[in-house]
Amino acid sequence: MSRTLWLKFSVFNFVLVALLGVIMRYKILFSLPFLDQKHLQEAHSHFAFYGWITNVLYVLMVIYLSKARPEISLRKYNILIITNIIASYAMIATFIYGGYFWGSIAASTVALLTSFAFTFFFVIDVKNLREASKKWFLGGLFFAVISSAGVFNLAYMKSSGNITQDLYLASEYFFLHFQYNGFFIFACIGLLLYSLKEAGSLISEKENKLMFWLMFFGCLIGFGLSVLWLKLSMPVFALIILASLAQTYGAVMLFRIVRRSWTHLILKWSAVQRFVLIFAGFAFAVKILLQLASNVPAISQFAFGFRNVVIAYLHLVLLMCIATYLLSQVLATNFFIISRSLITGLKLFLAGIFLNELMLGLMGVFSIKYIAVPYANHFLLVFSVLIFVALFIIFVSMKKRQEA
Repeated sequence: MSRTLWLKFSVFNFVLVALLGVIMRYKILFSLPFLDQKHLQEAHSHFAFYGWITNVLYVLMVIYLSKARPEISLRKYNILIITNIIASYAMIATFIYGGYFWGSIAASTVALLTSFAFTFFFVIDVKNLREASKKWFLGGLFFAVISSAGVFNLAYMKSSGNITQDLYLASEYFFLHFQYNGFFIFACIGLLLYSLKEAGSLISEKENKLMFWLMFFGCLIGFGLSVLWLKLSMPVFALIILASLAQTYGAVMLFRIVRRSWTHLILKWSAVQRFVLIFAGFAFAVKILLQLASNVPAISQFAFGFRNVVIAYLHLVLLMCIATYLLSQVLATNFFIISRSLITGLKLFLAGIFLNELMLGLMGVFSIKYIAVPYANHFLLVFSVLIFVALFIIFVSMKKRQEA
């Protein structure tokens, strides 16, 4: 398959993620007795991670590799992408059918093993490459690999029936943290730095190295923020705070790099592309501030004590920041004609995400006083439909350029 088809297929997978989201929101308000909500949620989250985000990252990283090392054969990556897609679609079917059982665990295992193989080949192919984005892609893939420990532990506990609540939650958060704070964020930064390079804005090796290790250390130790409800010793808690500060400073460095590159971006990027970067950058900044604030025990207990707050935070990172940025990266490849209908779809998508996150945020804030927001679930259903329709418009509007 060509790169344009891979990218368009990735966006189609995003449309399916949005459709599952609509069904989940509909089921909260109306009856769909033949579907289990928990199974739907598991299918939605796993396909979002592997069918959409991981898949499009694989494709974009392979495109990066084709530019940095044009002599490299990409056939093995095509096989791995196909394997990941098959496993992702198997996850939809198996999770909807029966939640966690041998079928869904097998599909998840195939996707995890595929990530190991992708990492192995990518490490070999970029070995002699001297380029700023390389560190970030390798760092992201490292986190993708170690995140699997959480999944394997969950699978072991479920199959053996030996489930400890604290260990179960810690394993779940271990996987989530190193996926979205590790693999997804680091790979996105790698894509951003390469985009800045293509726009004519370079970063020094010393600056890149410092920023990378600050954020790498921050992410690695920062897992502790997800398990502050455990009884941690004071030295461990101090290390977690230090890691959080390191990641915050690394993020500040990244914002400074983008700010000084803005002149180049005005010349090379469209106004819509720059706006999407600001939109995703705002979400990333809020994520960093919330992460820093969660070092305060009272705030951390509040965050993990209310489901709406957790959902709002996950959507902030995964949808408003990561998914939005990745969608813009797909369109910025210049493989597709940027038509009026595509821009309209993108604007509706951004509006839907903003309204969705605003409502989730309000629900989280009002949860403090145990106050329900009137018609909140009705609004969330409308916003999820808006996101789905917007993505569908984007998908059907993606027409291949003749030169692509």
